[in-house]
Amino acid sequence: MSDLPFELKPYHKAITKYTWKKRGLLMDNFEEIYNKYIYATHCELCNKQFTKTIDRQMEHCHETGEFRNIVCMGCNQRKADVKLKSNNTSGYKGICKQKDTTCKQGFIWQFSVYINGKRKTIKQSVDLDKLVEFAEQWKKDNNYYT
Repeated sequence: MSDLPFELKPYHKAITKYTWKKRGLLMDNFEEIYNKYIYATHCELCNKQFTKTIDRQMEHCHETGEFRNIVCMGCNQRKADVKLKSNNTSGYKGICKQKDTTCKQGFIWQFSVYINGKRKTIKQSVDLDKLVEFAEQWKKDNNYYT
């Protein structure tokens, strides 16, 4: 009997290794990181308890692929270097262009964040510069950076 609080499928390790490689995570010390990942019981940033394997996330640098922490989904999504969505033409994390035929220019900028694992639109604007300024202030006021 395992000392894990959940059941692992027999092929979990192989799938995990494949998934991490696909997402750009460096693999030099896979066994060590995998064991740390499997036996982690709480988020290393907010201390939220993990009850299933899908609760935990591998937080890593998206530029270098270096592992940093084992965190919950919420903390992982709030990291500043999370990749920009493909529809993000603003170059600013969390601000995307949305088609809007009611606007003269045909689109509107939308600032969205993840709160408790769900995407929430905070504000929309036709002026990108003002929205970026608003987003920066909102993130400071709401302690959104981790």
